[in-house]
Amino acid sequence: MKAERDQEYYDVFARRKAEEPLEHVGTVGASEPSDAEVFAFKLYDQWKWTEQFVARRADIIEVVHTP
Repeated sequence: MKAERDQEYYDVFARRKAEEPLEHVGTVGASEPSDAEVFAFKLYDQWKWTEQFVARRADIIEVVHTP
């Protein structure tokens, strides 16, 4: 298990219905990907999601940035 200082941010994406696009629903901080899964599931349970994903923020590649 990583030390507290090694906590990383994970972005949480989800969709309510299969035909809807994924939406960014929030962010969690965690030391391990498995912790991020649990935190996202517990924190963002206001809807019955059909799909929910977490992505380590450091792994997300920015394609377009308009200042």
